Amino acid sequence: MSIEKSTTPSRCPLCGDSNFCGNLSPNNNGEACWCMDSSLTFPDSLLSQVSDADKNKTCICKACALSHKLGSKK
Repeated sequence: MSIEKSTTPSRCPLCGDSNFCGNLSPNNNGEACWCMDSSLTFPDSLLSQVSDADKNKTCICKACALSHKLGSKK
């Protein structure tokens, strides 16, 4: 069974799970999303995995961002 990925703002374009985007939350009180944490980076090697259809339309989830960061340290 494969994960169906689609351009849905609340879903990660890499794994299809919720991206928990704070910017999309209706309860956002002006607080920055988790992705604005300065200890996280979104290098080209990660961003290049996002399809053209999903670029600038949905956020990568924290799990995928951290997994990529850990994988690049090997």
